Amino acid sequence: MTRAKLAVAEQPALPPAAGEPQRESNSQGLTSWALVELYGHRRIVGHVTADPVEMPGMIRVDVPDLIKNGEVARKGLTRYFGKGAIYSITPCDESSVRNMLPHVDGLPARPAYLSDF
Repeated sequence: MTRAKLAVAEQPALPPAAGEPQRESNSQGLTSWALVELYGHRRIVGHVTADPVEMPGMIRVDVPDLIKNGEVARKGLTRYFGKGAIYSITPCDESSVRNMLPHVDGLPARPAYLSDF
């Protein structure tokens, strides 16, 4: 290994900035609560795991149950995506994911029509 590569590899990871969501690093890869935007105008929110053990090279999104009035309005699910299908990942905290959950269902955006108003 060259000196330049060694110097980069030995630098410690920076701690998260104030207000930034906690990210855990493990042997599987990076994990975080996040908003995931996919090509095809789809969005999904949940707990994201990069390179999960069961599907290396993929991104796993665990979407929690949507709770309304104390009852499950929409059951949670797990989905796997290829890294090439992802436009962006925005890490956030769990409460932000739960606040976005009623508005983000993983379906593609539909165009607005005048009859909708």
